[in-house]
Amino acid sequence: MSYRIIVDLSHNEKIEFPEDALDEDDYTVDFIDKNEGPITFELLEDADVLFLGNIQHTAKGKEDKFSPDELSAIKRFVGEGGGLFLTTGSGGDLDIPMKLGSIRVLYKITGVRRFWNGTILEGGTNFLVNRENLLITDLFSHPITSGITELVFPNCTFFTLTEDVDDLINTSEKAEFIYSSNERGGIGPVPICVVSKFFNGRSVCLGSSDLLLEDNDFGLDAGDNLMFIENILKWLTFEI
Repeated sequence: MSYRIIVDLSHNEKIEFPEDALDEDDYTVDFIDKNEGPITFELLEDADVLFLGNIQHTAKGKEDKFSPDELSAIKRFVGEGGGLFLTTGSGGDLDIPMKLGSIRVLYKITGVRRFWNGTILEGGTNFLVNRENLLITDLFSHPITSGITELVFPNCTFFTLTEDVDDLINTSEKAEFIYSSNERGGIGPVPICVVSKFFNGRSVCLGSSDLLLEDNDFGLDAGDNLMFIENILKWLTFEI
């Protein structure tokens, strides 16, 4: 059975889905292009997964924000059994508040109330080459992490969560954070990959988007990153 992934590009997303890395017999990928928004339920209803890849919010303008109608459409899509796959990265939600329509408005689906504005730096042996490339070998048990021994999350942020969410990956005790103000401080173990359920549907949020890049030394080909993405899609489509 082939599953359909809708990749939204209408909210100033920075990352496209790596469709060429997937088995084309398993998934088809379609796009909501920059000038094709807003997101409506009619655009989503025949899809299995909606992908939002590292939205770059701006301080002004509404093009990169979610309207109440779009939020309702996404809630209906996930609530009726769809999957939401959201990735972010350094900068998170850029401190754009929920009332302006930032990705925070999706918190009832994602379980994430805040995507922190800055970059995680790992310590000790928990990075590759530089501290922005998080080397992950300690994962909570879940169908998504089955068979996974090593992941690399480049240019990653962390989340503030609601109660109804499961964290699969946290940073180490030695992790630090460079905030947008250039202030730097220790954060210890914080969530960077979370999963949640919303009525009949599911959601996955990652604090890194660059792990999806095919031309990045620490992207899709690093560690078990590709298998990890495949597991995420299988979980979102109820294959595992």
